[in-house]
Amino acid sequence: MSVVDLLVTIIVVTILVTIALGVVTYVAYKLRLARRPAAETEGASETRYFEAHEPPQPDDAAESEATAEGEPHAS
Repeated sequence: MSVVDLLVTIIVVTILVTIALGVVTYVAYKLRLARRPAAETEGASETRYFEAHEPPQPDDAAESEATAEGEPHAS
């Protein structure tokens, strides 16, 4: 067996293994998609990992002081 025949054999085997791995990966991906549970129907305002944090509202006394001092009212 010459060097050229050896290189051709290595290249052909490499190509065939690459194609086989691609097919196996695609089948595994499709099986994974089939096992995925259906999306839960949660409210659109709810998030999966985080909770919205609303900042505390200023009380009426602090709000009236701010407007009395000429500061703009923050809404």
